[in-house]
Amino acid sequence: MDPDTGDILSMCTYPEYDLNNPFQINNDELKSNWDSIEQSDKNIYLQQMWRNKAITDTYEPGSTFKLITTSAALEENLVTDIDKAGQFVCTGGIDIAGTYIKCWRYYRPHGSESLRDALMNSCNPIFIGLGQKIGVSKYYEYLRKFGLVYKTGIDLPGEAGSIFLAEDKVGPVELATLSFGQRFEITPIELITAVSSIANGGMYIKPRVVTAVIDSETGERTEIEPVIKDKVISEETASKVRDMMKSVVALGTGKNARVEGYSIGGKTGTSEDGVNTNKYVTSFMGLSPAEDPELVILVVLYNPTGEGGHQGGGVAAPVAGQILSEVLPYMEIKKTEIEEPEKIETPNIIGMTVKDAKKFLKEMEIELKMKDEIEEINEAEAVITEQIPSQGIIIEKNSYILCTIN
Repeated sequence: MDPDTGDILSMCTYPEYDLNNPFQINNDELKSNWDSIEQSDKNIYLQQMWRNKAITDTYEPGSTFKLITTSAALEENLVTDIDKAGQFVCTGGIDIAGTYIKCWRYYRPHGSESLRDALMNSCNPIFIGLGQKIGVSKYYEYLRKFGLVYKTGIDLPGEAGSIFLAEDKVGPVELATLSFGQRFEITPIELITAVSSIANGGMYIKPRVVTAVIDSETGERTEIEPVIKDKVISEETASKVRDMMKSVVALGTGKNARVEGYSIGGKTGTSEDGVNTNKYVTSFMGLSPAEDPELVILVVLYNPTGEGGHQGGGVAAPVAGQILSEVLPYMEIKKTEIEEPEKIETPNIIGMTVKDAKKFLKEMEIELKMKDEIEEINEAEAVITEQIPSQGIIIEKNSYILCTIN
């Protein structure tokens, strides 16, 4: 999406189908049994195949929604210095009205954080705390400002609306989950439009596909002007959020979306696809150039099952990075002069205790992460049995090594 005009530059869903042959089935198994399927069932599948998920399907956005919480907190002056060290503390979770909600890294809490750190780390407890300070009434005011409780009105058929609890039904726990993007549903077009307000300096702009209508007989051209609505946040707030998004891609969970030579900001997201389904939705929201964005991108992947797992940083961010690596040059967006990150050769840490390895790697500016989630370990006794990457691989400083322990 072009954040300044609302133009949808590209929109696609998968599985795709041939628009010139709309009744040609794109599922091999169904295709082989098509003649034996009841007509009513055929109609249901065809309708599903034709759905434009970007505007007709709702989903839980997960941590990409922390951009909305961040914007509201800054606009309300709940945070003024985004780099103030120790302003927040992650202890691994937070108790809200008797419900304990964990940070995704509850087994090794983030500890002392600034707001920038919290967004880079995608730390749930910090955003829960911000949501509590904003309050239900004010938070819903920002949902309305960002257009998230309404349909966007895009000039395409079949747009769905978002699904939020009624404001008077929202208690402390519901506000907590809302603040980090879960237990409600929106459409991708609603989210990318909302984040475009951050990209363009604070204005809500209606998304559009058609920019002009030309009469085929007379040649008369009617321009469709961009529809600019209300001011959502200040330019100062928008600039701060973009700057933190840039850090998410440079140093945080969005590293895999980096494109050499370009300034990219982003936010990763992971959410549940339904309750207790063991299925996930993973996403990446990005913009570039981060200082003055010319496009905003949203990648949403439903139920990823590959080796990369289901986290937004590992699955959706690389897809966004690949797309941006082709789109940014195509749009003739100029590269930004950036410093080449310092490289280092990975050492051998197999046989070391976790405590010793952490100390050793800290001096090399490398972080140690566990390959498997472990609630409690004795770092002085736990011995590393496997590492990824292995010894001798060239990586960037401020990267990490994944390890397995005995």
